[in-house]
Amino acid sequence: MVELTPKEAESLARFLGSITEHTELEALALITKEGVRLAFSCIPDYNVDPDVFSSLNAIVIKNSHEAVKNLGYNNLLEVVLRGKDAFVILSSAGRFFVMGACRQLKDLAKVVSVFRFYAKEIGKRYPDLEEAS
Repeated sequence: MVELTPKEAESLARFLGSITEHTELEALALITKEGVRLAFSCIPDYNVDPDVFSSLNAIVIKNSHEAVKNLGYNNLLEVVLRGKDAFVILSSAGRFFVMGACRQLKDLAKVVSVFRFYAKEIGKRYPDLEEAS
């Protein structure tokens, strides 16, 4: 189980705040690689269960990790699921994954760029403990 100190939680909250400041996301979560939700927020009219939203991460990451491994690529960095009128992005952030959802397809490129930047910064401060050993 992931244990965060108050200082770590505050630092991660600032990162998440920066992501929402630079995007038009309708839902955002910080999730462990096992799918445990550490933080979740969404706009009032985005009707989604935080547990369902977060658990989807574990399913997608597990299957995506296997696909990347079977193709011979090194690391899973991000997954973008795009539907007709919405998308979900998952970005590896060290020990965590950052997951966002948006119903504005025109924002996809911007959100991917913002996620890449902040996921990299989070990963620097909170490296994956399994990869470090």
